[in-house]
Amino acid sequence: MFRFQQIYLFSFIYFLYAGVICLTVTTIALAAPDHIEKSVFRITNYQQSPDWKSPWKMKPTSRGQGSGFLIHGGWILTNAHVVSDSRMLLVNKISSPKPFLADVAAIAHDSDLALLKVRDPEFYQDLRPLEFGGIPELRSRVRAYGYPMGGHELSRTEGVVSRIEFGTYVHPGIDSHLLVQTDSAINPGNSGGPVTQSGQVIGVAFQSNLRLNDVGYFIPVPLINRFLADIKDGHYAGVPEIGVETSSLVNKYYRQYLRLPENTGGILVERIVPQSSADGIIFTGDVLTKIENLQIDAAGMVRYGEQQVTFYIEAENRQIGDSLTLQVWRKGKFQNLTLILKAPPFGAEMRNSYDKIPEYLIFGGLVFIALNRNYIHSPGNVTPPLAYEHWYREVERPHTRREQTVIIARVLPTPVNSGYANLHNFVVDSLNGKPVRSLAHLDKMLKKMPPEMRQVVFASEWQNMPLVLDYKKSVEQQKSVLERYGILANHNTSPKKNKDLQ
Repeated sequence: MFRFQQIYLFSFIYFLYAGVICLTVTTIALAAPDHIEKSVFRITNYQQSPDWKSPWKMKPTSRGQGSGFLIHGGWILTNAHVVSDSRMLLVNKISSPKPFLADVAAIAHDSDLALLKVRDPEFYQDLRPLEFGGIPELRSRVRAYGYPMGGHELSRTEGVVSRIEFGTYVHPGIDSHLLVQTDSAINPGNSGGPVTQSGQVIGVAFQSNLRLNDVGYFIPVPLINRFLADIKDGHYAGVPEIGVETSSLVNKYYRQYLRLPENTGGILVERIVPQSSADGIIFTGDVLTKIENLQIDAAGMVRYGEQQVTFYIEAENRQIGDSLTLQVWRKGKFQNLTLILKAPPFGAEMRNSYDKIPEYLIFGGLVFIALNRNYIHSPGNVTPPLAYEHWYREVERPHTRREQTVIIARVLPTPVNSGYANLHNFVVDSLNGKPVRSLAHLDKMLKKMPPEMRQVVFASEWQNMPLVLDYKKSVEQQKSVLERYGILANHNTSPKKNKDLQ
């Protein structure tokens, strides 16, 4: 579920960003079973991310540290943010200076989980995989293992489970999933380590809230199991989403207005996300009363173990392509519906991007990119046109959002674009009067221009004046522009993962 909330990841990179915070670590006097300690590892990531202002460039390499642990199949389970944008991954066993090279075998950026495989079989000698448990009870004690910053030895901390709820996962930036809150110290470097109870893993430590003392979070087992089931076919499809926005029905007078029967719960549907699972199945004004035979209360909650959590839980425990049954109150009577679960529409643009080289296109010194979360959150880019195109277009004008929003991010000054040197963040709606659907589409349009074409005109609904270039001169000067600015290629319009970053 897409949602906004300010929580902070705890890997070394995020720790530097957030600032140095003093947190107390309580070390457990009673050691856990020896095999658990042996199966928890320190992970060092030499990572490199793109420069979104100059998308053909990479930033300098940095070093991050996190934790991980062994599960069945020889996999090391950790957080996606621990191993993202990796150039080289090293894994160390407890009290051992010898590093082992590892590779990312599967990664889920939307739920901040990843699997590693160590190259050298020697690494796995005398190791036992850890077993998974279930959802912990509230106020029950848990133990967290990991390698927090400030030392190279394994740390063990203890706390209690204080809350089980939906919350924002900071790594993707926009997705909300089930998480468990604990007062066990989750420090920088603990990310990816196991949280255990009675010798079994009940979650993966992954983030903390710097506004509250001793508040850490871990990813619970149901979401981990969903991830492991998702990748069995060798491809990660992602966490599905229903695609509705709702409001509570706690006001009894509004319930009377809707003629809801007595003792009926339900939550009001205010908006359907275009192209989502619910599009065409659920309608604005419907009251969702049941999901998979679970009663939805007036606040949108369902029973989940001893907890009440949002009804979205029934979607996130399933896979894309699975069916979901619902009951709605519509026009004075109950109706039973079935929808097929899909991934959140425009998820690639809305969440943070990792492990990919940015898509870009250079023509006539104009630098075109596909608008995404990474770019709009760069300093100076939250302008009204970009904010509208990125967040609000589909809300105010459903079904008008293009496959990608193409913008001219900046201009590389050259004779053919004289007068446009200071232009930036120009939203491109059309080329010579024809709509531009995506960056790849724009690339094809420019390549298919007839040789006799004199001018190319880029128009935007946000600008009164279009941008005009001489087509022939732009083509002739293309090579010299790239050489002048030290750029090897004039385009990268493939959304495929960059193998060098994995």
